[in-house]
Amino acid sequence: MHVGENSTKEEILRLIKTTGKLSILEMARELGITEMAVRKHIQALEKDGFIRSAIQRQTKGRPSKLYQLTAKGEDLFPKKYKQLSVELLTELKSMGQGHLITELFSRRKNRLVQQYEIQTAGKSFSEKLQVLEDLLLLEGFMPELLIEEGQVHLKEFNCPYIETAEEFKQICRSEKEFIKDFLSADHVDIKSCMAAGDGCCHYIIKQD
Repeated sequence: MHVGENSTKEEILRLIKTTGKLSILEMARELGITEMAVRKHIQALEKDGFIRSAIQRQTKGRPSKLYQLTAKGEDLFPKKYKQLSVELLTELKSMGQGHLITELFSRRKNRLVQQYEIQTAGKSFSEKLQVLEDLLLLEGFMPELLIEEGQVHLKEFNCPYIETAEEFKQICRSEKEFIKDFLSADHVDIKSCMAAGDGCCHYIIKQD
């Protein structure tokens, strides 16, 4: 779902975005439709995880239920995180601080490995592979795992960082090192890379 079409659901989302928290009655008044019509759309938006409700206690009368956007709802509106990231990294590079960019991605890689240590501790190599595949799927990498002739082939058909990775290859090197450290693998080779114009990122993982 993208906010942009002129539908009642989008009007409700825009109204909540610009106002903060609203009751069904307030939305009905603002949009000029019945409370029943608003409630129908609210139920669908809440079920899909775009909004959530909170009870507001009042000094007089019954408590009022107000609705606000969830993080998922906020993501429907334009953000420029990727553009900002590229601009900041470009500034660092132009200032002759390329080594800091490498260190930033190295520190991020180490932090991620430590973050998932609990999930990988005591697990076999094959079990770690499954955890990694689930993680990459959740992060939007569209992973595919194949085992051929004793080698593990990991392919990623989507790169969430493609715009940044095309400018800063440190991301690709950091991703390779993350996979190696996450799996405690002996060696990881990059056979293809989307940031270099290939159709997918293809890693060959070796574990003796």
